[in-house]
Amino acid sequence: MELESTLKDIEKKCSKVAYLCAVHMIDEKFKNKDIEDISLKVFFIDYENYEIFLNDYINVIYNKFDSSKEEVYNEICNFFEETPDNKYLFLFRLKKLSNQNPLSYINIEDEDIRASSILKLENKINIIESSTYYKENVKELTEDIIKIKKSLEVVKTVAGIK
Repeated sequence: MELESTLKDIEKKCSKVAYLCAVHMIDEKFKNKDIEDISLKVFFIDYENYEIFLNDYINVIYNKFDSSKEEVYNEICNFFEETPDNKYLFLFRLKKLSNQNPLSYINIEDEDIRASSILKLENKINIIESSTYYKENVKELTEDIIKIKKSLEVVKTVAGIK
């Protein structure tokens, strides 16, 4: 079975935390259902699956193994010979960014918290724009970022942040 051999390979070639996370994700996703119809590689390189299926396991990852979802993701991507800076991670970051409305930050009364929140959002945009995947596909992806950046600039101006 592909699943068993893949998990054995992950156990041999990756860290214990990566292996335990892979097993946990499979258990959470499929709960003893037939998984023959999926591509394990696609499942494991889709970053959103880490967000969905490792949230309840995050304390184990951080506390017991002094690791993070990102480290596990990078290790599993390397196992499958895929770059972690890929379409899946980009789309996940963009989705999270798109769900934030920079204009709502204007309503934060505490100036320090407002400024900090705005700068964190700007940092998230910078992370996306500095990613290899974005740089390689900038023509197709720029439009998605422009709207968010324009809203952010308005908010920064209103909040008096340069």
